[in-house]
Amino acid sequence: MHKIVIALVGQPNVGKSHLANAISGSNLKIGNFAGVTVEKATARLSTEDETLEFIDLPGLYSLEDFSADEKVTKDFLLKGEYDLIVNVVDSTNLDRNLMLSAQLMELGKKMVIALNMDDEAVKEGIVIDAKTMSKIIGVPCVKVSSKTKENVETLVETILHVNKNPLQNPKMVYTDHVEEALQGIVKFLDDKHFALPNLNNRSVALGLLWQKKEVYAQVHEHPLYIELQPILNHALGTVYTYCECDDIEEVIHRQHSAFVSGLCTEVLHVKSSKAQNFTQAIDKVLIHKLFGLPIFIFLMWGLFQLTFTLGEIPMAWIEEGFGWLGETFGENIQNEAL
Repeated sequence: MHKIVIALVGQPNVGKSHLANAISGSNLKIGNFAGVTVEKATARLSTEDETLEFIDLPGLYSLEDFSADEKVTKDFLLKGEYDLIVNVVDSTNLDRNLMLSAQLMELGKKMVIALNMDDEAVKEGIVIDAKTMSKIIGVPCVKVSSKTKENVETLVETILHVNKNPLQNPKMVYTDHVEEALQGIVKFLDDKHFALPNLNNRSVALGLLWQKKEVYAQVHEHPLYIELQPILNHALGTVYTYCECDDIEEVIHRQHSAFVSGLCTEVLHVKSSKAQNFTQAIDKVLIHKLFGLPIFIFLMWGLFQLTFTLGEIPMAWIEEGFGWLGETFGENIQNEAL
């Protein structure tokens, strides 16, 4: 039986583990990644022809290895043996989660985006157009809920479909000058028939342009690097000039932010929920220019009455209680000093 290895990737607290359990119908098995003490959680689902093995990678906010957990995830994505990525996203915080998605799309791997917590998003009046989102970015997007198991079967079907078909490069959109710089590097690599085992040439070009040390290490020792260096320097100069910034990390952040912002504008719609409508109605009354102050004074008067008028009732009970305690136990206390 053919095995499909799926890397579950997402930010912390997006429900990756719960989703893996919902898909497999069992609890994750815990082990360790080789050479480190970071836990490795896996789950399996068997179909008629395939066995799907889900590897729940440690949560991370970006592909920068600031901690041991993040380094494990990054190293696995760059060097590990797996067939595709399932990027688990919190639907209630789409814009924040898509910053990681943008980085994952640059890896040039087969990928599916699971828009998790869709049930919670609906309660908050958040509607995501998954179909339009899939068309824009070139990555299948499926709305799911690990809590209610909504669309879990659809997600599995999508994973199988993506795995069986050739890789479709995600449609990451950059500014024109960045795209021009990228295409120059890609054309050179293609013309030289250059290839790395884990990355396509667009991902290699991105890694070089973004000055990622992992990519540089693989390309620098190759004989063609001497010819590539002036092309790369020209590309970097173009990016710095037109982005008006000489900090590549800032350039990357701007490019990703612009992409995510534009995508959310197209696919994210927020409707007022019943709770929000009720709150807004109360706010309109309480902060009304004419009625706001009288209502405030009335509420303060009501609070005063509750405190001092109605408060007399329990105060009387308390006083009577202490009086009874004094009478009951006072006679039994034998202390000459008192």
